Amino acid sequence: MVATLSEIAGVDDIQFLASQQFKAKSKELAGLSAHGLVNGDQKCFSFSTETFNGDVGFAVVETTDDAVIIDRMDELLPEIVACKKERNLSALFLAVVNIVQLKGTLLLCGPSELSLAKAAFPNCKVNDSHTMMDLGSRVSRKKDYIPEITKAVKAGWKKPVKRGLSVVDMAALGKLEVDPTDYQNITRRGSLAMKQGEHFTVDDDSVVDEENCI
Repeated sequence: MVATLSEIAGVDDIQFLASQQFKAKSKELAGLSAHGLVNGDQKCFSFSTETFNGDVGFAVVETTDDAVIIDRMDELLPEIVACKKERNLSALFLAVVNIVQLKGTLLLCGPSELSLAKAAFPNCKVNDSHTMMDLGSRVSRKKDYIPEITKAVKAGWKKPVKRGLSVVDMAALGKLEVDPTDYQNITRRGSLAMKQGEHFTVDDDSVVDEENCI
């Protein structure tokens, strides 16, 4: 089928065309706001077990240059927190997938995400700030991510009681603003955004008020 279509379209180098398409997509993604990246390809999964009853969101960003997206982590993590609160999710993940090198990176916005990720992917490494997990060659939400999260939940996972630095004041989530010249460009404005020089961290050791945790 591909050979036939390439002949009709007069394409000599299919691999080169594909690489150019991937690059164009990645360039477009790099220009999206944090809100656009977190909400662009997000799905919700509901669970009901003896130990956990709630919804888990899972967003995916596919790119040829994952470093460009991961470098915006301190911008993306607060947006994940905001989206999680607004949609009343028990957990929300964002996986950044490099479609050329076939590797995945999972962004963790809070202790619940950290705990569930560790239960689902016990052999994967987490960075020192507990905000990012190296998923290795796992790149598919359908085949690699959700099945393992489902197994972990069904095996008895529950939200941790010890949860810390991801406590968020609902009034501090900020407001969404739409660019009048580009209705697909939505940006969050408000006090939740990280100040220059600050870095988002997740604390899974300190005990705080359960009612105000995410």
